[in-house]
Amino acid sequence: MIEWTICRECKSVVDSTCTSCPNCGGEVDKHHIDFVKDYFNSVLFLVKTINSLKEFYEPIRDVDFESVLYDDLFMWFSYLGLGDSIITDNELEFINELLDSSYAKDDILSLSDIKMSNELLPSFEYSMKIDEFTADFGIGESLCANLFECFRMCGGLFVFVDGTEIHDDTLNRFNTFIQNLKTKLNIDSTTLMSKSASEILNEIKTEEIPAKESEEKHSLEEYLEELNKLIGLKKVKKDVNSLINLVQIRKLRDERGIKQPPMSLHLVFSGNPGTGKTTVARLLSKIYHEIGLLSKGHLIETDRSGLVGGYVGQTAIKTQEVIQSAMGGILFIDEAYALHQTSENDYGKEAIDTLLKAMEDNRDDLIVIVAGYPELMDSFLHSNPGLESRFNKFIYFEDYNEKELYDIFMLMASEANLCLDEPAKQYLTEYFVSMYEHRPKNFANGRAVRNLFEEVITRQANRLAMEDEISDEELNTLTYEDFLIEDDEDA
Repeated sequence: MIEWTICRECKSVVDSTCTSCPNCGGEVDKHHIDFVKDYFNSVLFLVKTINSLKEFYEPIRDVDFESVLYDDLFMWFSYLGLGDSIITDNELEFINELLDSSYAKDDILSLSDIKMSNELLPSFEYSMKIDEFTADFGIGESLCANLFECFRMCGGLFVFVDGTEIHDDTLNRFNTFIQNLKTKLNIDSTTLMSKSASEILNEIKTEEIPAKESEEKHSLEEYLEELNKLIGLKKVKKDVNSLINLVQIRKLRDERGIKQPPMSLHLVFSGNPGTGKTTVARLLSKIYHEIGLLSKGHLIETDRSGLVGGYVGQTAIKTQEVIQSAMGGILFIDEAYALHQTSENDYGKEAIDTLLKAMEDNRDDLIVIVAGYPELMDSFLHSNPGLESRFNKFIYFEDYNEKELYDIFMLMASEANLCLDEPAKQYLTEYFVSMYEHRPKNFANGRAVRNLFEEVITRQANRLAMEDEISDEELNTLTYEDFLIEDDEDA
């Protein structure tokens, strides 16, 4: 059975008998052919999509790009396997499993004179043409980068398919080809795998849409007013305003050349869902931009699924992609505690390590906010010394009380040009008193109000639909009857 032992930290392939990495001391994991196939399928999915578009681009119209890729990979693996003039059972199994083929050893041995010329393989020639065609989608050289990574990763694992004892000629073949290919494609660490296969696929399939008009900008005073007008969050507003004042004074000291101790501006937002954490983070990004602390002032929201990949090496790439998109603004990671898991094959730690390095390297133009339930966030921060040292400012978002829940509902109604009759207002007041007093530990706050509001307007629509004539006043009024959702469901 094919198996690789790979270090979680430095990604080195080590001897199968190792229980820790001899290079860096990191923990190791066992991986089988399925995880290589999962990676290859993501690349293949992109290639299949390219095939479906070829009728729109004359230079590749008559090319079966998928078949070309299979042929080139077979040549690549054969070239590597013949480095020691022997094809092993594991090498043959790797080729047939990955390429879904049924080659025999003699098929590969018959290629003993194979040479990988200095010319680009056909799959890369076509990918360069495709990149030119898809440039209007903002994809750039992403297909070339994906194929390069495919040849590098799959070829590297093929080299180690029989263990860590590698023939010098085999290793030299791998290094020489990959370096030449990297040079020809002008690929460096910043462009390599700049987009995942799924992201490229989505961009190719999306019809061209006119660029969205830039979001309306406001002054610092207007953003601060917007912050302070938010319903509830009294303690949050006080903490955020104090933080803004601190940042402004530090900025002034910097401009005047006055020395001051370094300070981390990364934040922990803790509290139940629906308490306005994302809203405050978005306002903070704009305020920091107006102050001159951040160059762009945008907010990028993500969670574990946006950072962690399913195979070795993918997580660092995904995390870097998200980090790059957040440069000049704030990266908001919701339910950040999900990155810390104790399962043996979890790659959340790789995402954390990548994130911590980026925070250090880009501390002048990137702020990270991690958010989640208080107890889980506390456990998350204590799981890594680097997290504790970088996230030392905490803002706690309390649950909304009954009056604030009522005000949120009334604001939603006002924005929808709806008003409530007096019996409805009385019912709503009592409803939120009960909701707050009996709220669960993970109370949904604003989300619970939103759900109620949507149920009520649906109930109103069902009521009005039974009438022959409907006045404007009726359309714009929520009545006591519209709030009897539970009674309606029980009927």
